[in-house]
Order: sequence, then structure tokens, then C-alpha cells
Amino acid sequence: MKKVLITDALAASGKAVLAEAGLEVIEILDGDKAKIKAALPQVEGWIIRSGTTIRPDDINQATELRAIGRAGVGVDNIDIEAATSQGVVVMNTPGGNTISAAEHTIALMMSLARNIPTGDSTMKAGAWERKALMGTELNGKTLGVLGLGRIGQEVARRALGLQMQVIGYDPYVSQEQLVVRDIEVQSLNDVLEKADVITLHLPRNKDTLNMIGAKELESMKSSAMLINCARGGLVNEAELAQALDSKVIGGAAFDVYTEEPPVNNPLLAAENIVLTPHLGASTYEAGENVAVQIATQIKDYLLHDRLNNAINLPISDMSILKAIGDSLDLSREIGRLQHPLHASAIKSIRLSYNGDAEHIKPLLYSVFGGIMQHRIDGVINLINAQSVAESKGISLSTLHDPDLSHVQNVVSVAVESGDGLVWELMGYTDIQGGHRLTRVNDFHVDVLLDGPLIMIMNNDVPGVVGEVGTLLGKFGVNIAEYSLTRQSGENALSLIKCDSQPDDKLLDELKSISSIKECYFLG
Repeated sequence: MKKVLITDALAASGKAVLAEAGLEVIEILDGDKAKIKAALPQVEGWIIRSGTTIRPDDINQATELRAIGRAGVGVDNIDIEAATSQGVVVMNTPGGNTISAAEHTIALMMSLARNIPTGDSTMKAGAWERKALMGTELNGKTLGVLGLGRIGQEVARRALGLQMQVIGYDPYVSQEQLVVRDIEVQSLNDVLEKADVITLHLPRNKDTLNMIGAKELESMKSSAMLINCARGGLVNEAELAQALDSKVIGGAAFDVYTEEPPVNNPLLAAENIVLTPHLGASTYEAGENVAVQIATQIKDYLLHDRLNNAINLPISDMSILKAIGDSLDLSREIGRLQHPLHASAIKSIRLSYNGDAEHIKPLLYSVFGGIMQHRIDGVINLINAQSVAESKGISLSTLHDPDLSHVQNVVSVAVESGDGLVWELMGYTDIQGGHRLTRVNDFHVDVLLDGPLIMIMNNDVPGVVGEVGTLLGKFGVNIAEYSLTRQSGENALSLIKCDSQPDDKLLDELKSISSIKECYFLG
């Protein structure tokens, strides 16, 4: 009998799915490490929620483990790389918590607008502060949604039902890609300045960490309310607490925190804030949904080798993928280089390849993962790339072109963004296994991708190289390689490989050089 370990509370309906399929359930909910360690070598499936962290040592001890199931969306508590290296499939349940998270956002907004928590606590303390707790109607107000993914749009749908106007910001979602059509996509600054209520529904990454701080709070209306049911760390908590105490904005409501449970968090003592202990997904319905969904997925894979919502590479594909491993890595690298070249939403991706035609789809999906890894919350791989692209309205296409180059297994990737901008990058893997970039649009180059890279497009005039070199020296950035190419004496393109990663201030100063048209840090 195949065994499935459960180490976080799971609804009985989920456990029933496993038992009815003939799978034995081992449930250890007290976090006893010795018990878990003893159980690991026996189990083929492991179901968790947010309370369990799965580390490489756990996966190494689970010698029979084939699948890890996360009843929920986030997989930050699972070492994906370790699981993949051992051929363990990791699955999650996207969408299972969407309605609960959206409803909790609306509940917090209502509570803040009508002073419900304060009214409740003062009443229970024997006071009658009716005049002091004058509220605000949401009807006719403007809701600003930062992050227009699944949950953000569900919040917008409900706000529209409250007769609110909805505007939104998401650098990677265009107006045409929206399911909820009555949202008006605007710039971040416009949303901050215009909205009466601002709600966050973005992933936490290097681009969104502390994206709302003192400067952004100052730009908001003095009566504005800020809601965060997404991820802790999107808002600078100390600066928000100060803004609330100084009445820079009208109020805030938070369900998530940088550290959970929050300890010595300035929000705990801030004025006019509603706080809940990460309840966004805590409904019976959400618990039932994710329990049944993840149990069904684990059952289908262990008994029938069917995969749903897998976010890493399954072992069944390893034999094929090993043969094209170098090209897969190259494709992901080229995709990663494309990301900073496109400030708006991705519209289409076309991959051209002169190798074996049957390998072209995995290469395309690898490119997609490289581009989107910092644009959405979650892991993208060869299994879920197509469905993610479809959900985002992104067109994926391939072209098998034996005449693409005289070099073997060349990958060329053309990406178009919503603003009409198109960049095409071409490269190959050399005999030593290094990834080489050989073309940027119509510029022919030859650069080994083994370090931080700055790309500059400039007028082909004297002195540019000197100005750039001087500026890099000023910032203490050593040049490892400077590759320069040009077209017809009009435009030049430089690829500068650095020994250290440049910061944003350096890039801003490079852009201020009059002869430089465009400047990007490609990572």
C-alpha cells in the first residue's frame, strides 16, 4: 500500500480522497521531528500547508518520495531545487484560496471604512462613541488595485459591485489581458494619487520589496486607506506606522507581515489600523477546496502518473531533457536577459531553433520561465508554462529553421511587449558548455554570458567608450570585457561584462550621457 504523509492540518474530505483510493495516510501534526524522520523513508507522497518546511535533508531521507503537495499557492517552504534533483514532483493548488483572499480584502476595507473593530471594542468596554466613529461610504470611491492577477481581479469584481470605480497597476498585465474589463490600467503614480483605497495583490520579490514607503505614502490622499492581504514586506512597516501616527494617510488594514507572528512590529501600536493574523485563506470552503484538490492531484500521480499543477520537472521527462540540458539552460538564460528589456506586459514570444524539431517546445517553455520568473508569484517550468502563458494572454510560438545558423543548436528568441517594443536575442552553447550571445536584433556580437552584463545603445560618435569607462570607474565597477559593434556609422551597441553588479544609480548616470539612447542591466 502506498503511503502519504500529512504534517499540517488537512480537511477530512481531502484525507477521505486518499483513503478511498487505497492510499495509507500517516498523519503527524505535532511537528515531532523524530516521528517525521522515522516516517519519511516509507512515504511516496507528502502533503503540507504553510506550517511545514521541507529542506534538502528531508527530501534525501525520503528515499521513496515521488510527490510533494502544497495545499495552497505559496511554495516558499519547499526546497524546489532539492526536490527536482531527486525527481520529486512538487504540486500546489492555484486558485483554491482566491475567493477567500478576495473576500477578506473586502472585509478589511469595510471594517476600516466604518470603524467596526474600534466600535466593537469600545462598546464592550462600556463606551458609546457614536459621534467619534463617523465612517466613510465606499460607494462612488476609487479603488486602486496594485497587482492584477487572479486575486486582484476578484477583489476588483466585488468592488465594482459596491459601485466603486476601479483603477489598477501591474507592469506585466495589459488592459487587453484583463478578465474583469471594467478595471482601468494606469501607472503606479496615478493609482497612488487618485485612489481612495489601495489594495496590494503582488508577489514579494526584489522588485516589490518595500515598494510602498514614505515617498509613496506621501503621494496618496490624506484620507486614503491602504490594504495588504498579499505578502508581508510589500510595505515598509516602520514608515507606514509613522505615516499613520502623523495622519499622512487615513488608515490601513493588514493581514500579512514581514515576520509572522509579528514581534515588536511597529504596526501593532500604530494609529487607525486594522490587523488580522493572516486569515486571507482561512475559510472552511478554502480549506475544503485545497484539501480535496491536492489530495486528488497526489492520488492521480501516485496511482496513474497523471500530473496537475506541477511546478517543477517530473522524473518521467528526465531521460529526454538530459539530452538537451545545455540548450534548456541557454534558453532560460536568454529569457532571463529579455526580462529587463521590456518594461510593460509581454505580448508574444517566438523561439527559432535549428536543432531537433521535437525539442523545440521544451526550449520555448524554458525561455518563458526565464522571462517570467520575476513577473509572477510562483514557479514556472516546462509543465505549467503553456497554461500560465494562456492565462496571461501571451502568445507562444516556435519556428524550426535549419538555416538559422551554421552553428549547431542555435536558439533565437524574439519578444514583443504590449507597447510594441521587440527585442531578438540569439545564442548557442559552445564546446566548453558556455552560453554565448551572438546577436542582439541586427547587431552581431560574441559575448560569453558568465557575469553581470550592461547593454548600451548609443549614437556612433567618438568618446562614448571613454565616458562609460570613466563612469564605471567612478562607481568602482571593473570592466571584465567590453564588446562594441555598430551599424552603418549611425548606431552602436555595447555589451559590458562587469566584475560586480552595478546599482541603479550607475545606470541612471549612464542614461544621462547625451549620446546614449538606451541602457539596461541584463544581470
